[in-house]
Formats: sequence, structure tokens, C-alpha cells
Amino acid sequence: MISIILMVIVALIVFFFGAGMNKAMSGAILLSMITGFACTINAIEKDKKK
Repeated sequence: MISIILMVIVALIVFFFGAGMNKAMSGAILLSMITGFACTINAIEKDKKK
């Protein structure tokens, strides 16, 4: 659940910063995907420690 929230927050932040550079959507999608992958890897690593 937290990964979805993080992806949305990152996408919104990058969308507004990227709007000034005419690259709003591509940056938002890219960093949202990176955040999602990082959260997935983090969840897998936490599961291995148990």
C-alpha cells in the first residue's frame, strides 16, 4: 500500500517540476516506475530476512 502512495506522490512532484521543461509526463512516469521497483525490491528483501 505504501508503494502506491509513494509512486503517486513522486509522480505529482515530478509532473509539476517537469512542466517547466516540457517533459512533465515522461519524467513523472519514469520516476514513478523507479519508485515502484524500489519498493518491490525492498518488500522482497524484508521478506527474506524473516
